[in-house]
Amino acid sequence: MITPNIIELLREESIKSCFQLSAFKGGWSTWKTKIHSITSGRFNSSNILSLGDHLSEIFLSTGSAGRGQSQVSGGGYGWEGLICWYLNLCFAGSRAVAIKKVSSLPQPLRDSISVNYGSFKSNTESDITIVVFPDNTEFVKDKSSLEVIDSSGNSIPLYNSRKAFNSKKIIDELAAKYFDKFELGIIQCKTNWNDNAQIPMLWSMIYEAKFDNPSISIGRDGYSIQHIKRFSYSFCTVPTNKLSNYKTNSTSVHRVRNLTGGNYWGRPSDSGIASSIKEIFNRNFNNAFTPNQRFVLDSIVNDLSDDLDYFDLI
Repeated sequence: MITPNIIELLREESIKSCFQLSAFKGGWSTWKTKIHSITSGRFNSSNILSLGDHLSEIFLSTGSAGRGQSQVSGGGYGWEGLICWYLNLCFAGSRAVAIKKVSSLPQPLRDSISVNYGSFKSNTESDITIVVFPDNTEFVKDKSSLEVIDSSGNSIPLYNSRKAFNSKKIIDELAAKYFDKFELGIIQCKTNWNDNAQIPMLWSMIYEAKFDNPSISIGRDGYSIQHIKRFSYSFCTVPTNKLSNYKTNSTSVHRVRNLTGGNYWGRPSDSGIASSIKEIFNRNFNNAFTPNQRFVLDSIVNDLSDDLDYFDLI
């Protein structure tokens, strides 16, 4: 049974934001039918994880998908939404959550990924940010039993004046308190590989670089990714380009080969080209699961029609 903690609260908010996207909402009924066809309507850890090998097929099953969709403003948002939905489904019951909006990140984590050039602050093209929360009681216990003290020594009310859970203040305070125990992973999602591969390559280089120039820095307000437990930068594409374009020596493949978090697509892994998105969990976010991902996934399957019904899978 899913514990109603603040991580699961963020997960539900993230999935609901996906369904608010017209490109996601418009394709969902077709995608859902395709998912049930692929899994034969049976859901366990193996079937859920293996959806990562079929996400491109699922995405392209809608009539507006494919190359034409990548040329309209909503096409990329549909792909981002589908990846965010899949990642959160595979993270359900764990200490990780996939967040689509940078503005929805806890403020200290949001500050840590800002890139500053002089007085100009820029945030990366972060289509999805994975947050792995520390293994501390405050994050995993029922949120209704939390007691969080702010930096002034005052207890933060659990509910605001509108009787809604006071999530932002509480999570921001806890993120500041346990900042160095967090793990972050940025995933840039694009439908087109050829036209976009240079963007994650450059951003990954920026985050890895050690700047001697004092006018360039990463982080603000005392928070930087250099001080968290782990950081990775990844790329995930459909792609809508012809698969024959991609060889081990292709320029587009070389551009994303050395990303700290890896290069992925919604297809089975192809050695030297791209890994299936299902491989991102073992590579970058294994610490999110206790004792392991398959155990956690199998334990929450029965919740898909109950506490996790917002995934609209059953």
